[in-house]
Amino acid sequence: MGKKKKLKLGDTVLASFLGTTSLYSVIEVLDKITYKLKCVHSGTILPTVRWKKDMDKKSVWFIESYVGSTEAGKLTEDKITRKHTTDKTELKEAIEKQKKFTKGNIER
Repeated sequence: MGKKKKLKLGDTVLASFLGTTSLYSVIEVLDKITYKLKCVHSGTILPTVRWKKDMDKKSVWFIESYVGSTEAGKLTEDKITRKHTTDKTELKEAIEKQKKFTKGNIER
């Protein structure tokens, strides 16, 4: 279990939070030495976590060691895509109504 300086998304590390060591996964890389971690077991999120030698004196959490790497899962479906969307004809009618409204032709 060696120390790895530059972590990537999905890397697993041992981190200490208030004296308790647990397994965490990297969910965001904030800068070269700062990471956002999520606990594998409880789901607790630790913001601005650094290696033990780089940590702030006031910090209550730090990374102790590098455990391993897992590939971050990719989304199979686009976030914007929804199953029940409006029909194209309804969409065209709504666009036409909006154009008339912006030009000042309000129908009631």
